[in-house]
Amino acid sequence: MARFQAHDKLIVVKHTPGASRKRRLFFVMAMLIVAVFAYSFGYSVSGAQRNQAVNSLSALSAEHAELTVKAERLEQVVANLESGRTIDELAKTQIQDTIGALRENVSSLEKDVSFYKNIMAPSDNAKGLQVQSSELREGADDRRLTYKIVLAQVADNKSYVNGVVAVNLIGKKEGAQEVIALRDISDRKELGIKFKFRYFQNIEGELVLPEGFEPSALQVVAQSKGKKASRIEQSYEWSTVLVKSS
Repeated sequence: MARFQAHDKLIVVKHTPGASRKRRLFFVMAMLIVAVFAYSFGYSVSGAQRNQAVNSLSALSAEHAELTVKAERLEQVVANLESGRTIDELAKTQIQDTIGALRENVSSLEKDVSFYKNIMAPSDNAKGLQVQSSELREGADDRRLTYKIVLAQVADNKSYVNGVVAVNLIGKKEGAQEVIALRDISDRKELGIKFKFRYFQNIEGELVLPEGFEPSALQVVAQSKGKKASRIEQSYEWSTVLVKSS
């Protein structure tokens, strides 16, 4: 059995089990207070930042709306200007077309007046049967043409003149000279087209150029009958009688 010696001291400590529990509780409470304070501070800061962001967004939205309105107004102004310019150009074009049509009408009337004047009272000594004009126009394609030949009786038109007229195309095919009669390239089957008139007569129809044939001239030969029978022959360069489609 152990024995206490003289130098051994016995220390007596009062046992209070609730004190340590209180200290722990106080520490926990202190930590909770700090946490609540930190959360409150953080929330207030984030709230301020949120309010600032909301205010900035509102300002930007207002500025965007204002710029959008301005852009729409500018687009409308541009549209109005373009519309006005289009209207001006359209009016200008219509006026020019009207002027062009009037000039064409005037030119056509001048040709008609000249035509009739030449028949009734020619400026030169030409009399009797004449080839007044010849014209070719392109049709659906450049190989299909319409033709119009005007025969006239100049000055001496107190009685009718009758006879036949032959129309030929002169050109080349495969390098060789070739003459093609109108009846070979049109619906007309007669070699000579009959005519009978007092003042003038139009010879009109459609022809189709053969493949490989390159025309260079149009030849018109008219032969009248009767006491004042006469024969006239007129050749025209292709480029002078062909009217190309626009």
